[in-house]
Amino acid sequence: MHTNRLTGILLVFLSLFCLTSCDDVNFPTFTFNENGVSEPTSLTPITSARFEEAVVGYGWKHVHTYEINPDGTCQTQDYYKDLDGAGPIQYYVESHSSLKAYMYVDAYPALGFRTYTYTYSDENRLLDGQRTVFQLLSVNGDTMELLVHLGVRAEGTDIYGYSIYQRMTAQELEDVQKTYHTDLSDVRDLTVSVQENPLIISGKETEFDVLSSNGPFIFKPAREGSCEITSQGNHVKVKLLSNGTCLTGYDRLQHCVVIIFSTDEELEPKGTDLYDFTYTEITVNSKKQLFAPDGHEISYDHGSMEVTPRKEYTGSILSQYAPVALLAVDANGQARYLQMNSGKISFKDLLPQEVIDQLTEGTDGASLTYKLELITPDCEVFQVLPFKITYKK
Repeated sequence: MHTNRLTGILLVFLSLFCLTSCDDVNFPTFTFNENGVSEPTSLTPITSARFEEAVVGYGWKHVHTYEINPDGTCQTQDYYKDLDGAGPIQYYVESHSSLKAYMYVDAYPALGFRTYTYTYSDENRLLDGQRTVFQLLSVNGDTMELLVHLGVRAEGTDIYGYSIYQRMTAQELEDVQKTYHTDLSDVRDLTVSVQENPLIISGKETEFDVLSSNGPFIFKPAREGSCEITSQGNHVKVKLLSNGTCLTGYDRLQHCVVIIFSTDEELEPKGTDLYDFTYTEITVNSKKQLFAPDGHEISYDHGSMEVTPRKEYTGSILSQYAPVALLAVDANGQARYLQMNSGKISFKDLLPQEVIDQLTEGTDGASLTYKLELITPDCEVFQVLPFKITYKK
């Protein structure tokens, strides 16, 4: 039913497009003021009484829109003809102060409406606060002509258009209202109770609540087989089957991402020992200088650890398991999530200054050990490498 109604509406608009060619349009001309706002070169005032008589209480369907050129002339091809991701707005001026605009929003995507509380001002403008919804150029019988703001270009230039509308029949207005039924003025973010993202847990299972959504929702993992998901009401339970999962939650308008890792040793990967790090062990002295096993100094501020593939691995398997992040898990099972840069992790990120300070305040020979767990772009922990830093006076 929904598809049939939408198809019918689109066919009506298409037929209007075919019957009203640009050859039949008597294009007005426009100017731009010092703020880049388009204005008609001449405007016949339309009284509020005339506006209420001819416009209020009716639905208005889009026929054509022509972009206004910098010189004030209009382009002759319909603005929406080859435009992807956007479409024209239909209007219902339901009272002397309330206006509904029906539109398709590609970002959600959704067919819906927004309600504006407007005032009819001088210069035939419908104002929602300080914002001009549109400027009425003329209304003759069933036809209405408007000056509208179409958007903003990437460089910041406003785009204006000259639009032609035709009064809807009662049935056409009813069909539009049924099809564009989502209230876009009340769109909510899809939010969850997860406080940290990525979320690092100590076991295999975790759970969270969906705090707000636009109706029913579903969560799906980016990698099949990474977890099991069960939902009851707004409560979601997740059981990891391997270490690392990226969940995307969807409702009819919005989405959100929840990333989960674990320090559970039973989830540590096996059989994907593809890489080595530059160092498995380094030392630090009382001056807080870092040294490699061969004795050369490593720059704490500018040095980094780098993964290198083992000789027996080349080609597609390395692209499949390209590390983009890691978990640094200490001997107490506490983990930090760290982003990598082209297979590198800086010493400043791996060993924060407070860690260096703590170690060098201890006794000679004191050490800290880590498991460095490599992570793929789809949030799979695929290899664990050892790392140790020892204090030597």
